[in-house]
Amino acid sequence: RPLWPTERVPIAPWFEENYAVFREDLDFIVKNDLFDTLYFAGHVSMTQFSGRRESWAPLNLIHNRKIAEHACKVANRTCELLLSRPEIARCHAHNVGAAFARLQPGMGIKPHFWSAPPRLGLHLGLITPPGATMMVGDQEVTWEEGKAVVFDDTYIHSIKHTGTEVRYLLIAWFCHPCDDVHAEVPPEDIGLCLG
Repeated sequence: RPLWPTERVPIAPWFEENYAVFREDLDFIVKNDLFDTLYFAGHVSMTQFSGRRESWAPLNLIHNRKIAEHACKVANRTCELLLSRPEIARCHAHNVGAAFARLQPGMGIKPHFWSAPPRLGLHLGLITPPGATMMVGDQEVTWEEGKAVVFDDTYIHSIKHTGTEVRYLLIAWFCHPCDDVHAEVPPEDIGLCLG
């Protein structure tokens, strides 16, 4: 399934419950004009999926079970919370972790998908002005502040932002609940894996 019901993926309501902490850390970074400095000081994701380098920027907080020390000094409460989640901190799949993601208005991310091993993506709306949408398979997503969206990263997905203000999310990529090879922690709801 392209989109997963958030109430059946335990990390999703947890993200929503901690929205205020995540938003406070992001607000501090944005208000003090630290986003670009922190982004370029760490693991820079120069993606071929966006039209220009500055159009989409994920400020990594955790990447492959390692914290981004420079960013976590500023967003330490967010990093501490993220490290408490086994779906992120104890997932041995490749390219898992979490980041504050900025998308400039008028920009987008070209259609793409993750191939292997399977993983889920989670987007928590932090600053969500109108105009930004994501397609996952044939389903359209619009973000809301404080609300999580969970999707299967192996489906083709793309993003466009036709609005006029910058959009920010807290994004996470984590072990697919049905992947018993890379996840140290079995799914809490085995029904998710049975269809």
